[in-house]
Amino acid sequence: CCPCELVNTGKMDLGAYKLSEYIPAKPLVGNLELCFTDEEQRPTETCGQLKCCDILKFPFARPDFQPSSVEIKESKVLVSADKATETKRVVELTLESTFDYQPGDTIGILPANKLEQVESLLHRLELLDQADTTCHLKLVFNCANKNAKLPAHIPATTTPREILTHCLSLNFVPQKQLLSALAGFTSDDKERCFLSCLSSKQATEYYQSLILEQGLLFIDILEVCVNCRPPLAFLAEHLPRLLPRPYSIANSPLEASNRELRVIYSLLSLKPGVTTSMLEAAAQQSSPEHSKKVVIYPRMSNLFRYTERDVGRNQILIAVGTGLAPFLGFLAHKEELIKQQPQQPSGQSWLYIGAKTPEAVLKREKLMEWQESSLLERLRMCYSRGESPSYVQHMLEEDCEDLVEFLMKSETVLYICADGAKISQSIAGVLSRCLQKAMHLTEEEASQLLKKLRKQDKYREDVWL
Repeated sequence: CCPCELVNTGKMDLGAYKLSEYIPAKPLVGNLELCFTDEEQRPTETCGQLKCCDILKFPFARPDFQPSSVEIKESKVLVSADKATETKRVVELTLESTFDYQPGDTIGILPANKLEQVESLLHRLELLDQADTTCHLKLVFNCANKNAKLPAHIPATTTPREILTHCLSLNFVPQKQLLSALAGFTSDDKERCFLSCLSSKQATEYYQSLILEQGLLFIDILEVCVNCRPPLAFLAEHLPRLLPRPYSIANSPLEASNRELRVIYSLLSLKPGVTTSMLEAAAQQSSPEHSKKVVIYPRMSNLFRYTERDVGRNQILIAVGTGLAPFLGFLAHKEELIKQQPQQPSGQSWLYIGAKTPEAVLKREKLMEWQESSLLERLRMCYSRGESPSYVQHMLEEDCEDLVEFLMKSETVLYICADGAKISQSIAGVLSRCLQKAMHLTEEEASQLLKKLRKQDKYREDVWL
């Protein structure tokens, strides 16, 4: 049984992870203290009304756009989870839109930690009675650390509930110095020994197994060490910020009615992310009578988009899994623009899709319709749980000659939307080999040509890590 399952059942044996001799890592030091006023604030349901939205900076936010609370207008399951094929549940949300956008643009969604986690922590830190009382952080009077400063992601005046709900990440990989510090905040000898040992150089194997491989997160450590009570000021100083999650807009503004947009997310069966868990809960609770809201903001546009100026250009679209989302917007936009101006010449579109099974391809029937209408001149799909070709890379190699000839046309632009850690790099490697084969280039020459294509904006990527 893996440690994560043991955490959930409360059966993890801390005594199994100890050494006879070890030197704990140097712990982090707390330089802040939490000060309360007598003013009590009324808890708010969404961050759109909280102070953190008024003062914080949000990654890649468009200038002059503050996060706003918008309704979830519809929720639709596109792909059902399947344990046998390891297929994730995929959901499409239709959201109210308060800004203009183009296909390929992205939004940031502000996450919130789970209510039960926040309540549990407030109880653990003996702050339930002051959860909604106004407070602020300040530097300890005799602070020895001259570089200590107030965290920028905590509002100047706030509440414990707001800090734990909207400001701090609770689901992150804890570093050894933090584990060593947590050992000083527990009254239990077993917990202190476990945390100190886990933070040591001598217990690297334990840390590798529990934290890096099995995925024990900070919140899991607190579940295991039930007597550990780090001060909220210490957590505010040393825990990372709870950052917005970016999502590609998966539709065309021309097909949307009443100013709306669509995003697509996938849900892991084991330990889903904070934002996807929040969206899933909100989508399931939303109804015409009681619509749920999420807080979003538009992110700055880049070249990974499809506008009216692109209709006459060719596209090679390469997607893996939910990476298909922005291309659904591309193709829907192209369809609507052609309807508006049927006499205008349009470029060709080729689409390569990798998925686990045919059922896991997003909106497969719509893609087939676009192929039949010649909106898509080439549509190729492959399935990692099926027969060869199993992966997008294999299809690209099969089409090597045609692909390179099409790519090298002056009006052709290549778009890739995939995992930036592995898959997009693998696709780049395949494209390099295709250039070598079709154009009789050396590996170095093909590499330089790919760099040139990127510089010319003919090779565009939207990748996630």
